[in-house]
Amino acid sequence: MASQIYARAGALVLAGWMMACVQYIQPPTEAPPSEKLAMAEALYRDATDLHFQVYVTEALGTGRSPGGVALGELRAAAQVLAERARERLDEVDASSLRGEDRRALDVMRSEMRAREVADGGPTGQARADTSCRYDARAMGAAGRDRLTDRIYACYSAAAARVVVGGDTLDRLGVLARLATEEQSARRRALFIGLQPVWEAVNGRNTPDSPWRVLLPLSADRWRRDGSPIDAAAASLGMNPGRVEPTLLELLEAWGKAVPGTLVEPWDWYHQNGAVSRRLGPRVMRRDLERLNEALYVSLGAAPKTLGIHYDLEPRDGKTPVAFTQFGGVPRRGPNGPVGAEPWVFATYRDGGFGNLVELLHETGHAIHIAAIATRPAFANWPDGDPFTEGLADVPALEAYEGRWQLATLGDSASRADNLREKFGSVMLDVAWALFELRMHADPTRDPNVEWTEITERYLHIAPHPEWSWWAMRGQLIESPGYMMNYALGAMVAADVRARLVEVVGPMTPAPRRWYPRVSDALYRHGRGRAPRDVLSDFLGRPVSPNGIVQELRGLSR
Repeated sequence: MASQIYARAGALVLAGWMMACVQYIQPPTEAPPSEKLAMAEALYRDATDLHFQVYVTEALGTGRSPGGVALGELRAAAQVLAERARERLDEVDASSLRGEDRRALDVMRSEMRAREVADGGPTGQARADTSCRYDARAMGAAGRDRLTDRIYACYSAAAARVVVGGDTLDRLGVLARLATEEQSARRRALFIGLQPVWEAVNGRNTPDSPWRVLLPLSADRWRRDGSPIDAAAASLGMNPGRVEPTLLELLEAWGKAVPGTLVEPWDWYHQNGAVSRRLGPRVMRRDLERLNEALYVSLGAAPKTLGIHYDLEPRDGKTPVAFTQFGGVPRRGPNGPVGAEPWVFATYRDGGFGNLVELLHETGHAIHIAAIATRPAFANWPDGDPFTEGLADVPALEAYEGRWQLATLGDSASRADNLREKFGSVMLDVAWALFELRMHADPTRDPNVEWTEITERYLHIAPHPEWSWWAMRGQLIESPGYMMNYALGAMVAADVRARLVEVVGPMTPAPRRWYPRVSDALYRHGRGRAPRDVLSDFLGRPVSPNGIVQELRGLSR
């Protein structure tokens, strides 16, 4: 059944959006502030609906929304509504509001300003120019965002087509094969096949390489506008000064739990991929959506019932980074939240255990979105990315539990192998987070040397400062600082999973009350409550690295 949101958008566009905007009448000058706020919030809700629809339509790459509206018309309508929403929000006297209403106004104004800045970025024509022979310094002088777009476009093109011998793969396919390929020489060839990906980002690691030109621009923005790493820490109630010591505590715990001699990076993936080797053959490409559906149905969060949509097929120009987005604004319905219409975007050419875990993670985001039940001002991602990334992993990490594996896949890996593969990927994220923190603190550092020192000391990976193999994550380009959300989010996931076992019971076999309980305690608030307060109430304490450290100790027993 077609979404009511998309149907509404289609009807309005066909009727002519300029005429439709007449319905947003200027409130009387003498209207009380609460009435002006209510009218502005209703307009903000509809403007946000269209904002999400434009985002999804652009990501689908079809030129038309799922409701059949041409992207150009949708953009024009969204721009008109956004302008009207900004006007109405600006007319509300903030000094006359108190409590939640004042905070709602501040959140809406801030969000609309952020969208206006984003809409004023590089033109579509600039983004479409993907020539990867360019002068990074000249482009950087023209603006950080323009250089970011170019690097990311070249990274995406390289990541989508990795040629190894006679095979054409993508970045995810290569990384998956590193875990399962039995011959070290073949693993090395696969790993070296990724060289065009990291060279698209950092060239030959010369001072005029794209990323080394971009980094000082990014660091300047952090100093001017605030560090996203500090913001991530603050969202959990953590002192920003404690971030680096916390990352080091996690990495040192891994080093103690998994001692050993140095291994080549391609062998490191294999060393920590026993689960993928054992269970990957049981996860064919055709099985991904079925297995994903089965887990969430068992938790009382059936994706079809929640209106979750998926775009998982490969296509030219599609971003190589998996993500989830709202399709519309969540609303309170008579039987619970409605209208979010979450969309999951990812690209899977093959099956495999790793791809299944990623899809479970993205669906974890989607069920979070679908449960948000609050006023329109707060009906968006919670204002704390470690919180959202951690919550998405809470159900996804069930894939590393032997009971779930046996019940779902008919076989299971050992506890040690599950812990090692689960936390191996976490520790790479922690290493990337530490790398970004240090490089932004001192952009004159050599990134290859910095990455080599971190991975050699803490992950026991043989040094290769001649390669920029750190440059494999699109987030390093598109969203500097975002890797910290995965690192700190891993602590959120560990703490929340442990607490849920106490208050709801284990996920396998899953209690049907799991989703309603988690929705009420953690998901429903949107931006209505600070993540640190939501977590503190649920856990009875602040988030801590102790949960991960305790689990890692199980590897050395």
